[in-house]
Amino acid sequence: MSVFVWFFLFVAVALLLSGRALALDTSSLQELAQLARAGAPQLALRRMDAEQPAREQDPAQWMAWEQERLQILASQQLYPQLIARVDRLPPDLDAHFMRLALSLKADARLQQGDAEAARAAVRELLWFHDGEVDPGVLAGWRRLVVRSYVLENRSEDARLALLRYRQDFGDENPQWRWLSAQVMLQSGHPDSAFRLLQKDDSPQGRFLRYAAELRVSPERAAELAQAAVKLAQEVKQPGLQSALWGLAADAAQQAGQPYKQIDYLEHALSLPFDTQLIHGVLDIDADQLWDAYLAEGKRIGNSEQKLLGNDEDWYFPATEALEKEPLRARVLFTILAEYGATPQRKSLAHEYLVGMFDEMPEGKRLIQRLYLESRRYADVDDLPPVIRYRLIDEALESGELKTASRLMAGLAEPPAGGDRFAWDLRRARVAIFTDSVDDGVQLLQQLLEDEEAKWDKQRIDRLLQVVFDLQTLKYHQQALALFNRLLEKDLEPQQRRELLFWVADSLQALEQYDRAAWLYLKSATLLDASAMDPWAQTARYRAAKALVEAGLLDDARRIYGSLLRATRDASRKAVLKNEIQRLHLVSSAQRKAPKGQQEH
Repeated sequence: MSVFVWFFLFVAVALLLSGRALALDTSSLQELAQLARAGAPQLALRRMDAEQPAREQDPAQWMAWEQERLQILASQQLYPQLIARVDRLPPDLDAHFMRLALSLKADARLQQGDAEAARAAVRELLWFHDGEVDPGVLAGWRRLVVRSYVLENRSEDARLALLRYRQDFGDENPQWRWLSAQVMLQSGHPDSAFRLLQKDDSPQGRFLRYAAELRVSPERAAELAQAAVKLAQEVKQPGLQSALWGLAADAAQQAGQPYKQIDYLEHALSLPFDTQLIHGVLDIDADQLWDAYLAEGKRIGNSEQKLLGNDEDWYFPATEALEKEPLRARVLFTILAEYGATPQRKSLAHEYLVGMFDEMPEGKRLIQRLYLESRRYADVDDLPPVIRYRLIDEALESGELKTASRLMAGLAEPPAGGDRFAWDLRRARVAIFTDSVDDGVQLLQQLLEDEEAKWDKQRIDRLLQVVFDLQTLKYHQQALALFNRLLEKDLEPQQRRELLFWVADSLQALEQYDRAAWLYLKSATLLDASAMDPWAQTARYRAAKALVEAGLLDDARRIYGSLLRATRDASRKAVLKNEIQRLHLVSSAQRKAPKGQQEH
């Protein structure tokens, strides 16, 4: 996580403490916060959706929960969700809470690269400033403005803003020094940055000082590379580690140490970037590593008289180096992947490369960077098929559906030896979840039109999972069309019974209550008109609910009564008695109401 995000989480706590002390029951909230810190933030957020008190009932509790939610979103870098959440907040909330929320929103905007929107959020913060805010928090907002200028490469504006900041808050805060040094480096004054940071022994200060010294004294590149590596192995923040490995790679290149440059780049690209820390200071990207692999490979070729395109010159030495010299093996396989004589040999080389990356710590991120963020693969059609299918699987597993959709575009065929039906289901699901619902539905319809396919229970269940996605997203008309096509198939009786229930669910959602009730009852009685098994009881209960919505209260009361006679569970009996009593009250009220109101 960015060192600046940590600051804004600190700001959130400071703002909370500066507000009113509230006696809140936060035991459940603390449990969810611990769940998020334990590595399950998505589960914590989902439970929050279900358990957060309503604002109308308990505003103080609601704000405490909302604060924790926003902090989880910030710590997990879920910036779009955080911004959307803050934008939906009511305008009449407590000023302390609003400052907290807007502080996190401002930083989220900056993390997304939207400097102007970040400054707009700061203007909102100043609007909510009522003189009670700690000066340290105000200083943080001012530094955010400077960072926004740095992001836009507006060095002069950043310099002037820092001067005003120094006049108002002094220069003792280390973040002022880091920002000042960053602006100096960005504007071409590394000597000034080096002097400013000479006595700064913080990890961030040392990173910036090493970067400045590399520009001032390139002859010390090898020594600076060693210093950066040593510090990278000591610090804990992944973004700072990545920056230090990247700086070490830059220094190793200047020192003429290609193997070390490659090693350090692999480390840097395997870790998350702190883009605000390195902006204007250091460039790290996947193409640097590809270029370094190829440059070193060609150097080896010249030295060892290997010919590009003569695959045996590269393949056998690469496989021999796998265990004892893995970095050399990766260099040789990269040459084969780029210049192999046939697509099959290129693909094999990529398989070897990815297999080696998989054995590295955080190798998965390195693979994604090399193949998804490189200019050489800007067009997904240029990706080796074996890599493309793998990346699709990973994107689907991690829920990155937009990435999966981009990778699947135009890829109608499944991977070699793959199940065509399963592949088309995945394509349909990705389309549905990436706002291409019509395309997804069309794929499902095409599958249902396959007359040669054997529609056994397993095949139908697999397709139904995608239709359920349509229901979840409230595309009930589309789901109904597909359900009806399935009902035309030769289904097992129990499967037909279940399908009728799910059709009724969509009809209920579409407020077609009488039809929904009919199909719920049909589902309950399909195998036995007097059935009272658990499925039948659930279907009858849903039918009664739908009949109430349809205004057929007597029918609903009869069904509730039959369920009451059939059940032995005390809690269910209590629920059913309450439903029947409620219907009696509604019927009584309707009889007493004037005729015009009854009709209304």
